This record gives sequence, C-alpha cells and structure tokens, in this order.
Amino acid sequence: MTEFDKPRVLRGTPISLEAAIYSLLPETGSVEVQRDTPGRHPPHAHGTHEILLIVEGNITFHIADKDYVCTSGDRLYLPAHTLHASTAGEKSCIYIIAQR
Repeated sequence: MTEFDKPRVLRGTPISLEAAIYSLLPETGSVEVQRDTPGRHPPHAHGTHEILLIVEGNITFHIADKDYVCTSGDRLYLPAHTLHASTAGEKSCIYIIAQR
C-alpha cells in the first residue's frame, strides 16, 4: 500500500504559506501555489499524483460520492487520474500543490 492508493486527507494544524512551501518543496524541483476563488470548480483530473496542502481558507474536494472538507494544515493525497471537483469557501482558498 502506498500513500496514493486512494484519495485521503491527513488532518493537520494551521500552517503559514512559507512553512507549507518548505514542507512540500523537493530537494530539486518546485511546488505550485494555487488560489481558488469562492464557489465550485468543474471536474477534472491530473496525470500525476498530487499532494495539496491547505494554507488559508477552506475547500471541499468532491471525489466520486465522497466529499473531503479541508482547512489550513490539512493535506489531500490525490492519486493520478482521479476525477475531482472542488468548492472553495466564501473567502477563497490558498494551497500548495506538489506533484509526485
């Protein structure tokens, strides 16, 4: 079993943007900082595994028939090719994305 066998959320404690970046930044490579405006974002999938670390606000990821509600410090492990949509909270949401 690996960390990307299925979507899951690892609960955390609030984290700053700088700490979030450094926690996911690989020795060589990059991470992406994402801001989602309030509201629903359409279904899509990615070709690589992703870890999304929520920094500010809240967001709900809709995957199959399950909703994953995330707030600052939470990490969503999203396997490659997983169809998902999201709904960002009323104050938007900022998170870090690391591809694996």
